[in-house]
Amino acid sequence: MPESVCDIAIVGGGPVGLTAALILQHRGRSVNLIEAGHFEPQPPQGLAARSIALSFSSVQIFRALGLWPRLEQHAAPIRHIQVSARGRWGVTRLHADDYGLDALGYVVENQALVECLLRAVEDCEHIELQQRASFESIEQDGAVDIGYQVDGGSRRLRARLALIADGAQSQARTALGIGHQRVDYGQSVVIANVEVGEPCAHTAYERFTAQGPLAMLPLGGRRYACVWTVLPQHAAELAGEDDSSFIAALQDCFGFRLGPIEAAGPRFAFELHRFRADALASGRCILVGNAANALHPVAGQSFNLSLRDVACLYELLCERSLTELDDAGFARLAERYQGQRLAEQQQVIRYGDGLVTLFSNNLPVLDHLRAAGLGLLDLLPPLKAQAAFSGMGLTFGGNRLLRGRL
Repeated sequence: MPESVCDIAIVGGGPVGLTAALILQHRGRSVNLIEAGHFEPQPPQGLAARSIALSFSSVQIFRALGLWPRLEQHAAPIRHIQVSARGRWGVTRLHADDYGLDALGYVVENQALVECLLRAVEDCEHIELQQRASFESIEQDGAVDIGYQVDGGSRRLRARLALIADGAQSQARTALGIGHQRVDYGQSVVIANVEVGEPCAHTAYERFTAQGPLAMLPLGGRRYACVWTVLPQHAAELAGEDDSSFIAALQDCFGFRLGPIEAAGPRFAFELHRFRADALASGRCILVGNAANALHPVAGQSFNLSLRDVACLYELLCERSLTELDDAGFARLAERYQGQRLAEQQQVIRYGDGLVTLFSNNLPVLDHLRAAGLGLLDLLPPLKAQAAFSGMGLTFGGNRLLRGRL
């Protein structure tokens, strides 16, 4: 069986895995990624494009990697956020200017993000990416041995440290014997891009309804990314409706803050669950991305939280040589990593689940309390600042990557 040897192996080459490779290869470490899929260049997708929201902390990480100038060309800044509840008077507004920032975050199309990361990986002499590689096994004995299939043949990758980033249904996590907890929210999300008649420059909207939150994120020009949480049966109906019926339903729920909704792209619907691994590490293996935490989209934190996890790991590895760490040394490293990351992960989960529980119902008394809470938050700068910094990923202090440098 052909064998490759490296310092760090990463199972899963999605955006989290690709970014982790670019971060961890610094200091001259060799990194091998194995990815089950295959990346192919795609033409611009317009209203069919899928997007991701980048928090300020993630932008800082891409700045540190030298990738932000290229990514920024494809990113739409969020300079204002308006949070409201449907049918109620309370509104909270956040503005980047209030915190001396150019933007609270950005929205970038997945395709542009992945292409930027792939180009950087291909240009890096320390990273090797193996595509169409199906994970088979993982074992540990003074190192990590990963078995996988590619082109019909079995191969083995041996590494000093492994990151598990192969998604919420992680096969590698299961092979390590790490269990997970699943929470069914009883909701589904419908994702679509729309064009509006009266765009409000650089403004994102979070609107809470009885079925769940509705986010409208600016993509630039007249395009907005719609992320609409509804009951599962309603999601199936919305996904199957023609454009005019979908637009009418969205307009009724969102209102006319952006004028008439004039066009809608294809709809994608899927059920919402939260997955949380029972442990973040096992021996020389560390879980990141959705393999560790797959979150509700209400706070837009899943990808951003994952990058902060990798930034923490990078900081812990900066002053250490992987060749000098034995199994006991890796155990101490994993213990420190979990100790530093669990608090923020738990806070983000509680915050997202709390929003879902508080706003996803139509009890009359709670309606008025929620409206009053949003209005009060808008009048209390310290609390509003805490909410803003939490969304930007800066609540738990920083490290060198979150300061925009390696």
